[in-house]
Amino acid sequence: MSMADELEGAAPRARSLDGKRAPEKAKSVPTKPKRKTEKPTITDDLTGKFLRVGNKLYRTSDDSTPIVRLEAGRLKTRNIDALPDIIRIAKANGWTSVKINGGDKFKKAAFLAAAAQGLKVENYKPSKIVRAEADRLQARIAEREKRREGKKPVNKSSGAAEATTTFKALSDRFLKQSHEENARDPELRRAQSLVAQTISITRAKYLNDPVKASTEVEAKRQDVARRIASGDNIAAIQVRNQQAQRVREITQDQTLQREGRTR
Repeated sequence: MSMADELEGAAPRARSLDGKRAPEKAKSVPTKPKRKTEKPTITDDLTGKFLRVGNKLYRTSDDSTPIVRLEAGRLKTRNIDALPDIIRIAKANGWTSVKINGGDKFKKAAFLAAAAQGLKVENYKPSKIVRAEADRLQARIAEREKRREGKKPVNKSSGAAEATTTFKALSDRFLKQSHEENARDPELRRAQSLVAQTISITRAKYLNDPVKASTEVEAKRQDVARRIASGDNIAAIQVRNQQAQRVREITQDQTLQREGRTR
């Protein structure tokens, strides 16, 4: 299977990856000096897939024959299963198109592997159904790449600044509005439930000292505003549970205080 790559200002350079050995042909004497072709190199992401011995690549030490042979401007293999990795080697070495030598099954597998990597095949004309399979394969790869892009973290330089501005505006609104307005505000309802919790607790805790109660409520309101500005997620269910627990603790404290006074 030959792999060709276009060079600016020069004729295409042919490279090959054979599916089976071809008979030796008599070499014609070139009218111009041949450009020296280099043996393909193995990229870091593929070194872990092969064991390299000279210019031969093996999968494991149990292999009696090499999976791939590296030659000047040429990759040779008889192993169809190795074609995806071999095409990756070709692409990593700057090859943009391939020429395939081998049987129909080998050519088809090489064509699909090349299509998946975006390489062209010069000397193979796929049937309509093979072409459709290549199109489906490329569509799946494109969709997978799209999902990967969607999972990448948002650029913090712009997104974080915008989010901070939004949370700050929400925090300012929380402080500006009354308790009743915050309780009716869909975006601040949960935050207000934290303040409502403190209001209930301080009323029971400071029955005869409304100033202390008011001071504690205001401190809580400021604390909640800071949490809103920092983007803290406030859970209403947790708030209700904490409120019930705190009320029980205050009730127990008051009971113990009354018992102490009566003794």
